[in-house]
Amino acid sequence: MNTNQFAAWRISPEVRATYSEDGAVLLDINKGLCYGLNPVAARIWITIETSQAGITLDGIVDALETQFKVPREKLGDDIGKYLSKLEHMGLVQKNGLIHGSKAASARG
Repeated sequence: MNTNQFAAWRISPEVRATYSEDGAVLLDINKGLCYGLNPVAARIWITIETSQAGITLDGIVDALETQFKVPREKLGDDIGKYLSKLEHMGLVQKNGLIHGSKAASARG
């Protein structure tokens, strides 16, 4: 996985979400596209969405590891792959580094 462990993940500003017990539906208002999320993916989405300043991969794993009976390393790997997929689709953004880094934003 090539996801920087210090990158702060945020929801792209043009994406809206609605939730049900079956997961979530995302709408990219710029592209006019809808995406369905299963309940696990919806938990990842909510975790990112509720972190206004952005959240690291480790932060997401910390928030979700007690909800799933899988090893932390496997959970982190799966979430990292999912974040990369969401980023490629334009649904989330990787906004530089946190922990005091002065690195430029990855998405400008």
